[in-house]
This record gives sequence, structure tokens and C-alpha cells, in this order.
Amino acid sequence: MNSTLVIVTDLGLFKAYRLEQTPRGTPHLTELASIQLEEAHRRLVDAVRDMAGQRAKPTQKQWGAPVADDHNLRVELKRRLVKKIAGHLRHIASSADGDPIWLVAHKEINRAIVNELPVAVRRRVTRTFPSDLVKAPKSKLIKSLGVLCRE
Repeated sequence: MNSTLVIVTDLGLFKAYRLEQTPRGTPHLTELASIQLEEAHRRLVDAVRDMAGQRAKPTQKQWGAPVADDHNLRVELKRRLVKKIAGHLRHIASSADGDPIWLVAHKEINRAIVNELPVAVRRRVTRTFPSDLVKAPKSKLIKSLGVLCRE
């Protein structure tokens, strides 16, 4: 089995591994990169404060009403993080000469990451694994990819 790049990510953490077989035929993961995306860990309320550092107070008639809709901000933040993840994946893939890529990402962002990749890198993504294993130890990651490792 030739080496394979295994990219494990969610919106806050990006990890890249090289999957190889030992001489005895067991899979072995070597960590290539671990990048923490700081934007994902910031509070949204910190980004939308006014100049005085406080949000507007509700009027008496709207005590229970939300001050603003942050849905568009959350969608935009998610889109930007997906683009950053795709950029990191593209950079890692350029340093690995033609190795196939397996992508392990949460099911909500898995397809979006693949769609953000350039065509040359997208062709190298041979497997996608929709699961959130970014904080899992290497042994659990190998077990989760166990069916794929035998091929």
C-alpha cells in the first residue's frame, strides 16, 4: 500500500496524517500538521458589539424579542472557515506528490470542503468519511478507517 494523506477536520481544528503500512502490514499514522482555526472559537457576540461595547437595550414592548438576527453571520463564518480548511488541504496536498487523499470531516461540512477544492486536488480525494473524529486518538481513527485500510 502506498502512502495516503488522511485529512481529519471540523470547523475548529485541522489535522493531516500520512497513512502507511508497517513491514508487518499494520496501518500507521504519522501526523503532518495540526492547525487550530481561531475564528471558530471566538464568540459571535464579540464580533457584533457596538462602539460602547454593549448591544442595544430592548424597549419595553420587546422585552423578549431578540435584538438582531445572527443567522447570516453564522452562515458567513461557516463559509469562511470551510474556505480556510480547503486552503490548508490544498497546501498539504501540494507537498504530497500525487498521494490519494481521504477526507474525514463532519457530515455538514464534508461536501462543502470537497466543492471548495480545485479540480486537481478534488480528483485526488478518493474517499470521504462523514464523521467527527478530529479529537479521537490515532488508534480510534485507524479503527474507524479499518475497512478502508485493508484495500
